[in-house]
Amino acid sequence: MITTFLPTFKITLPRKQLRKIIANIFTSVIAYWLALKARSLGVLATVITCLMISYALSPIDLIPDVIPILGYLDELLIIPVLIGLIRSLTPLSITEKYQALAKDYLKTQTKPKFKLGIIAVLITWALLGYFALSILS
Repeated sequence: MITTFLPTFKITLPRKQLRKIIANIFTSVIAYWLALKARSLGVLATVITCLMISYALSPIDLIPDVIPILGYLDELLIIPVLIGLIRSLTPLSITEKYQALAKDYLKTQTKPKFKLGIIAVLITWALLGYFALSILS
């Protein structure tokens, strides 16, 4: 009989620290959304920001949110990676400016309106549908 040994890893984060990480991710999404609205990003950073916002707002995920814990894992991995990529493509002064604006925005607004995000989601899915249909036919 062959047995395999799979190591188990236990990651423990205090709830306050986890909430702070999630709040920073949300603030960064808002910051780059504001920078996108002000047209302060480069071309590649703009494209990646549109993808990030459309993925964050999209009801369709790589791993469905219905699955406990794993459902939110794709958001906790993909969105921070995209934020890091955008951050590396954006000058530090612009990032700091829009991070401060995002914090102020979150203090004053109760519900952010993601009109551009909704449009990005619709355009993304329309393009994916178009490419899927063109491949199939």
